Amino acid sequence: MTEPETGTKQIIEGIFDGAAKSYNRVGPEIFTQFGARLVERVPLVPGARVLDVATGTGAVLLPAARRVGQRGHVTGVDLSGGILREAERVVREAGIENVELRKMDAEHLEFPDKAFDAVTCAFGLFLFPDRNAALHEMHRVSKPDGCLAVTYFHKTPTPFDPGIPILMKQFSDYRIGLRLPQALACTTQEIEALLSGIGFRSIRTFTETNDIVYGKVEDWWEFVLTLMPRGPIMGMSEERRSRFRDEYLEKLRPLVRKDGLHISLGIVYALAKR
Repeated sequence: MTEPETGTKQIIEGIFDGAAKSYNRVGPEIFTQFGARLVERVPLVPGARVLDVATGTGAVLLPAARRVGQRGHVTGVDLSGGILREAERVVREAGIENVELRKMDAEHLEFPDKAFDAVTCAFGLFLFPDRNAALHEMHRVSKPDGCLAVTYFHKTPTPFDPGIPILMKQFSDYRIGLRLPQALACTTQEIEALLSGIGFRSIRTFTETNDIVYGKVEDWWEFVLTLMPRGPIMGMSEERRSRFRDEYLEKLRPLVRKDGLHISLGIVYALAKR
C-alpha cells in the first residue's frame, strides 16, 4: 500500500463541509451525549465567558450556553463553514441567544489574552496539524485559574471497535487511506503529559466506556461518512465506492445482535487550570 495521505487543514475542512448536514444526526447522537457530560464536569457559573474550539454543531456549545445563562456568553469556533451553518440552525431552533459562532483556525485564535473563564474542545485535538500550537492558544486566551476541558478517545477499547478496525483493514486492502494529523486515541497519562507540557496545571482525568448500538449496519455506514473516513470513501469512483460499501457491510452483518450493531468506545475527559 502506498503511504496514506495525512489530513491537512484543507482536506479536513472539505470533509466536514461535506458531512455537515448529517453530522451528529445519524444513529445515536453520541456527540450530544458526550458534550453534555463534558459540560457537567466544568465549573461554570452564571455570567461566565466560554470558548468552545472545534465546536461542530454545538454538542458542547448548547449545554454550556444554558449553564452560563443570559449574563454569560459562549463563543464557538470551527474551521468548517458548512458545520458552522448547521450549528447556526441548531442554535436558532434551540432559541439560545447568548452564543456567537465564528469560522476560525484553532492554531490562530483571534481573541485577546486572558479573555475566557473556560475553554472547551471536544474530540478536536487529534484533528489539529499543530496540536501544541492550538493548546498554547487555548492557554493564552484563558484567564488565570481559568478551566480547560477536553475530550479524547481512549486507547482501550480500540476506538469504535469493531467497526473502525474492520474499515481500516479494508482501506489497506483497497490501497487507500487517510492519516489523521494526530493519534485518534490516547491514555490518561498521555493527555496529562500533553497538557502539563503546555503549562496547564491541576490536571484531572476521568474515563468511561460506552456500548453504542446502531440498529442497522447501514446506519453505522452513514455515521462513518460523517467522520474522517469520508475523505477516502468519497474519493472513490461511484462504482468502486458501492463495491467497497457492500463488502464492508457484509463483514459487519455477522456481528449484528438482535438489537443491532454494538460499537465500543472509550472516552477520556480531562480538566485543567491555566
